[in-house]
Amino acid sequence: MNTLKQIRESKKLTQKELADLVNLSQETISQYENGKRRPNIIIARKIADIFGISLDNIFFGSNISN
Repeated sequence: MNTLKQIRESKKLTQKELADLVNLSQETISQYENGKRRPNIIIARKIADIFGISLDNIFFGSNISN
């Protein structure tokens, strides 16, 4: 999930900081970014809300310039 990593880094958040915001481990965020796991819809929505970006932008790579 390279797009998630790009967005997270553009918002100046570490994996640990994002993990804390969604009550997950840093390892889980790493697995999402590396495509080893996919978040369920509830977690995906929380991540999108934190960044103020649509699910499509984060998880399907559409228009990441926000």
